[in-house]
Amino acid sequence: MRALQLLWLVLCAALTASCAGSLVPAALDQTATASVLRVMSYNIRCGSCEQVDDPNHWSRRRSLVAQTIRSTQADLVGLQEAELFQIRDLIALLPEYDWMGVGRDDGAEKGEMNAVLVRRAALTISSRKTFWLSETPERVSRGWDAALNRTLSLLKLRRQSDGREFIFANTHFDHVGHVARRESARLIDATLQREAGRLPVILTGDLNDRPGSVAHLLLTQVLVDAAVASLTPLSGGDLTFNGFGSDLQAGNKIDYVLVDGLTQVLTHHILSERSEGPYASDHYALLAEVRLR
Repeated sequence: MRALQLLWLVLCAALTASCAGSLVPAALDQTATASVLRVMSYNIRCGSCEQVDDPNHWSRRRSLVAQTIRSTQADLVGLQEAELFQIRDLIALLPEYDWMGVGRDDGAEKGEMNAVLVRRAALTISSRKTFWLSETPERVSRGWDAALNRTLSLLKLRRQSDGREFIFANTHFDHVGHVARRESARLIDATLQREAGRLPVILTGDLNDRPGSVAHLLLTQVLVDAAVASLTPLSGGDLTFNGFGSDLQAGNKIDYVLVDGLTQVLTHHILSERSEGPYASDHYALLAEVRLR
């Protein structure tokens, strides 16, 4: 009987260790999943750019843009070309998000915004700033040979799960000025190094330039393109500008997620899949999953 009892205890101990061994990886997986940030860059096309009777008017697209964001459960969304009424529409459809952004033409409500949506359950905004891409970044201004005012939205964010802080920035380079794009890249490099200190950095934006352009090369002297750093194969194709389906040039990728060395990129996906009907925007959204080191 004594031998049988000892055998039973040994078997129980073995089973317990086996069960514990299977539970630990699951717990680690849950922790790892909780630490992943889903980051989107999305040029949603200005809401006043088309007439009301145009099939691509904002009134026909706003629910599609909201669904694109909702379907990914993005924690952070860097929007470009967003006008205030578009942001209000999106927040009404996506009440789980906070947002920041200022109009590029008055520092308040006038003009397009490089707005940022922040999923409230995941992140808290600690501070926010806006810089103009110009020789006078602290005030409303137009830089170099740019056709329009351009801005950089910069936030310090705190992760709800562990209090970890990082810097998130969102921008949109000029579509005309070659000098403006080059100097904007230099200005952003200097601004991020000054503002971030030792915090991790994530940058989203429409650079109006393809990979390998001067602006892209300058930014990637300090940051890394998520498409290059991704630990898994890229998906969704190689273009982000689609012209509402009328301009599908291979390789026409002008939208980006870039990170610094303190941020690991797990995936990089261009959301080019769509059903029949209107395009949500003249750009595809870009989504990267990243982890702060």
